[in-house]
Amino acid sequence: MGDTPPAPDIPPTIHLRSLLPSLTPKLAIVAEEILADPASVVRLSVSDLAQRTGTSMSTIVRLCQELGLRGFQDLKLRLAAEGTATGFDGPVDVDDRESVLSKVLSSTVDAISHTQHTLDTSSFNQVAELVFNARTIIFVGAGASAAVAFDAAFRFRTLGHRAEFHSDSHMQLTAARFLRPGDIVVAISHSGSTRDTLTAVEAASSAGAHTAAITTFARSPLAQSVDHALLAGGTESEFRIAAVSSRIAHLAVVDALFVAVASLRPERARAAQELWSDMIDEHRLSPPWATRREPGD
Repeated sequence: MGDTPPAPDIPPTIHLRSLLPSLTPKLAIVAEEILADPASVVRLSVSDLAQRTGTSMSTIVRLCQELGLRGFQDLKLRLAAEGTATGFDGPVDVDDRESVLSKVLSSTVDAISHTQHTLDTSSFNQVAELVFNARTIIFVGAGASAAVAFDAAFRFRTLGHRAEFHSDSHMQLTAARFLRPGDIVVAISHSGSTRDTLTAVEAASSAGAHTAAITTFARSPLAQSVDHALLAGGTESEFRIAAVSSRIAHLAVVDALFVAVASLRPERARAAQELWSDMIDEHRLSPPWATRREPGD
């Protein structure tokens, strides 16, 4: 099932965000308080945080244990180190339009940077091998993730692989169910709880195919149901539509998989890319500067 990297290797706010949907209500209250103002939490005692969140000290200790930490002091030390390294940034303020661009861009950069901590290298390499060896690769996704899945299928087609994406959920389900052992379905989902995507993964698994996911949350139903979960994504500003920063992080993982698969047999990849490039060139209009002649030519 889905692989989760060891907690100590992940900055605490990144780990908290990946676990947030799976936490109990009381643990989630404490987690959200920490994520809202990590720098402030560093200055609090465990009893102060319990009082601020209306929970108990034991709840806070349990949350620290969920993160794989020794206790609240350990959490504070790691929060302080994370804040020193990156600086804590707040949500986008729609009344401060001058800051919107910089904060949205920073959120996107953070999502990709966070992926370096959450993405398990061993799982990534195994997925690259499975994709390389698969007779058929099915990419599935809904909503904003459908765009990532479409892009992934297109990219791997240019490497000469039989890669498919179907925009209709019934077609995704059908294609996944008719996979064979050795084939693979790669599901892409920010939430990891989209019913159509989960159904397609279940169908592929029933067919004996390998399953992998590019998703944001470590304990989501999708991450827990696939053979290999590639965790990628980051914070979301209040007015971001369809988890935009995570979508870009997921695209980055697709790009990395593309390069990793191509590197497994570079001569084959190079030949396929040249064939694709020649084909595309036949459908391009010649730019004006290509036919312009200088006097005396």
